[in-house]
Amino acid sequence: MLFLSREHSIAGTWGYSLDDSWIHAVFARNIATGNGFSFNPGEPVAGSTGPLYSLILAGIYWITREVIWSAKIFGILCHAASAVFLARAAGRLIPGERWAPLLAGLLLALSPSLTWASLSGMEISLYVLFVCAGLDFYLAGRQVVAAALWAAGVWVRPDGLFLVALSLLGPRSLLPRKVLWITPILALYSGFNAWVGESALPQTVATKTQFGVHVDWIVNVFREWGAVWGLPYRRWDQLDHPGLLVPLLILGAVVSARRYPLVALYLIGFPLAFALFRHSSASHKRYIIYVVPFGILLAAWGAAAIPRHVPSIPRRAVAVLAIVCLVWQAAYLNRKATEHGWNVQNINGMQVTLGKIAKELTHSGATVGASDIGAIGYFSGRRIVDLMGLVTRKNTLPQNLSIHKPDIIIVDMEWFKEYAVRDSASQYFAFYDAESTHKYTALGGVELDHNTITSTDLMIVLQRQRVGEPPVLSKFRIQS
Repeated sequence: MLFLSREHSIAGTWGYSLDDSWIHAVFARNIATGNGFSFNPGEPVAGSTGPLYSLILAGIYWITREVIWSAKIFGILCHAASAVFLARAAGRLIPGERWAPLLAGLLLALSPSLTWASLSGMEISLYVLFVCAGLDFYLAGRQVVAAALWAAGVWVRPDGLFLVALSLLGPRSLLPRKVLWITPILALYSGFNAWVGESALPQTVATKTQFGVHVDWIVNVFREWGAVWGLPYRRWDQLDHPGLLVPLLILGAVVSARRYPLVALYLIGFPLAFALFRHSSASHKRYIIYVVPFGILLAAWGAAAIPRHVPSIPRRAVAVLAIVCLVWQAAYLNRKATEHGWNVQNINGMQVTLGKIAKELTHSGATVGASDIGAIGYFSGRRIVDLMGLVTRKNTLPQNLSIHKPDIIIVDMEWFKEYAVRDSASQYFAFYDAESTHKYTALGGVELDHNTITSTDLMIVLQRQRVGEPPVLSKFRIQS
C-alpha cells in the first residue's frame, strides 16, 4: 500500500517502473488476441526474456483485458508466496527454532528491492518464487523436485541455468533422476525459442550479453553485489539490506558449507558467472537480486548458530540484531517507495507519452523505429523496428532505416551519435539511411525534469524525409 500510494501521488496514475515491463505487456496482448507469440502482430520472435511470464500475463489479459493491475497483483502474490516458502525452508534448515524461520520470511517480505520488483511489472517476483519453492523442497530432502522447479524457472530467467547446474550437485544416486526431469523441461524451452525465433535462447540474451573474462566487469559486479548487502562503493548506491546481515550470512555459509554447499555457492557463484556476460547488474541491481533469498537464508542460519557456537552471547543480543535488520529494511521501504513512484512517473512521462505521440503522428499500418520499444509499442499500436535489436534483427541504424523505412524514429541521441550528421537545412542533427536517399530530421522531443530510471533525460522524435526537402516546421518539446 505504501508503494502504490506513493506511485499514485508522484506519477498521478498507475504504470510500470521499467519500460521493459511494457514489452511483456505487448507480448501478452498479442498472444491473448490471437496474434501469436510476437511483439509485432503476426511476426513470431523470441523477444521475451521470460516467455512463461509473458504467457501467464497473456492468460490474465485474456480474462481481464488489462495489463497494469493484473501484473502488479500477480507480482504481489508471488512475492508473498516466496516469503512463505523461504520461511519454510529456514524451518527445515534450522529445526527446533521458531524465530529464525520467521526472521527469514520477514526479511524477504520486507526486502525493499524485492518489494519494488513485485510492483515493477517484470518477471523478477515469479522467478524468485521458483527459487524459494525450490529451496524449500531442496532442504526437505527432495532434491529432484527442487531441480525440476529451478529448471522451470529458466522459462522465466535464462540465467537460471546457473542454478540448474548447481542442482546437479549432491548424491550421485539422484543424478539420473534429476537429469531425467531437467532435460525435457530445458529441451522444451529451447525448442520453444527456436520455434518462435532463431536460437535456443531468447533473442534478448544475444543482444544484451557478451561473453568474456574481464576483470573490471567482475570487480564492478561484485561491488554491486556488495551494495545489495549494504556495502556501498558509490554515494548513490541503494542499501536495501543492512550491512549487519553480512557477518551473519558469512557465518551461515561457514556452518552450512558441508551439508548444503549449493546455498553458499549460488550466493557467491552467481554474480561471478553473471560478470562473464555483463559488466553491470542494471538499475535496482535487478539482474543479481536473485541472490537475496540465499543470503537471507544463510543470515538466518548464522543468527541461529551464534548462541549454539558462542554460548557467551545471549539470545537477546541476537534478537536485538535481528530486529535492527528488520527495522532497517522497513525504514528503507519508504525511500524505495518514493523511488518507485518516480520510476513510474518517468516511464509514463517519457515512453508512454512518446507512444501516444507516435500514434498521433502516424497512420494505421505505419512503422516506427525506437530505441525503447515497450510503452512505445504498446501505446502506438504501430509496427515497431527495434533499433537495439531485442525484437527485430539487429542492424546498424542506417541499415535499419533503409530496410524498414520507418515513418518516424524515436531515439536516445547519445546511443546513435556516431551516425548523427548536422543537417544544413535545419542546422540540427539528422540521420541518413544507408543509401543516403532519405534523412530523419527532428520533430521534437520529450524531456524529464527528474530522471530516476531512463537512460536519458531527453528522447527525440525524427521524421523521414527525402534528402533535399526543407525541414518540418511543426515542432514540439514536452517536459515531464
